[in-house]
Amino acid sequence: MTAGRRLLRGLAGLAVLAGLVFLAAPQAAKAESLSPPGGGFGLPVDCVMGELCSIQNYIDYDGGEGWKDHTCGSLSYDGHRGIDFRVPTEIEMREGTAVIAAADGEVIFAFDGQPDILMSETGPGKTREERNGNWVAISHGGGWVTTYAHLMKGTVAVKKGDRVKRGDRLGLIGLSGNSEFPHVHFAVTHRNKLLDPFTGLEPSAACGEMGQSLWSDAAQAQIPYRAGGLLSAGFLDRQPDHQEILAGIDAPAGISTEGRVLVFWAGTWGLREGDLETLMILGPDGRTFFNNKRVLERNRAVWTVSFGLRKRGENLQPGQYVGFYRVQRPNADWAKTVLAVRKTVAVR
Repeated sequence: MTAGRRLLRGLAGLAVLAGLVFLAAPQAAKAESLSPPGGGFGLPVDCVMGELCSIQNYIDYDGGEGWKDHTCGSLSYDGHRGIDFRVPTEIEMREGTAVIAAADGEVIFAFDGQPDILMSETGPGKTREERNGNWVAISHGGGWVTTYAHLMKGTVAVKKGDRVKRGDRLGLIGLSGNSEFPHVHFAVTHRNKLLDPFTGLEPSAACGEMGQSLWSDAAQAQIPYRAGGLLSAGFLDRQPDHQEILAGIDAPAGISTEGRVLVFWAGTWGLREGDLETLMILGPDGRTFFNNKRVLERNRAVWTVSFGLRKRGENLQPGQYVGFYRVQRPNADWAKTVLAVRKTVAVR
């Protein structure tokens, strides 16, 4: 990946709202008693967390050139000022995942019309709308404002002045604005200060410091911190590239023996330096068709793998093949399984 592409990917999902009065530069964190609307914010997405949806990026607590999330982990990027709720690929995005109001309030801004396209293909946006894409801002009273950026073009379902209830649909998760994966960038401000809904603190606080969660009890129960996960996986009769895997692949129902190529692929997020990958394919007779282990040399916000076999001069053996991909994270006493996936395919 070129330096320019790394920069673009590092900017993925950035919702730049600095042009609005209700967002200001970070100030010193305060441990004040807060009363978020409705007893706490609900989730801004209507999907099952840990299955269809996941949080890829949190707010950046590192004031320098690096980044740290609220746990002092690596799930953020430099200067990130919100929470990124994503769906796995563009396939799920096109199927439609609703972005919903996190609390009752009044719409104070709504914009639609920006295309759903990767920032790496267009370059970072220059205007507010180009950066945020299609987005909505809601005032909840008492100085509380929530924003929802990168919505799918043509799906924004509200307009300025509308009253909304918690759970009302605002639009669909999309790829508009400064985005490199399908998601909604969710941000909370209180009296012009950006607050992390997980800690109730401003990002100038030290990572690892916990204040008061701004989530409702129901929302908090659905979003435990997950440091890594699977996006998609499957078999193909050819070698896919990195961007194709991230965009989403409709895996074939079967593969021809005459193609002589069998590849297992997987897309992931949130992997860390030192993670151990195990890659394996078993043939129809139960014998190991492919087997490899390797250790990641650096953190990977998103990561793809593909492995398999190309036969020369002979067809693939017909039957059912099984692919395994597992990522384990070593710690002091044992290795935690970050993700494990098993897929099968018929070769005939």
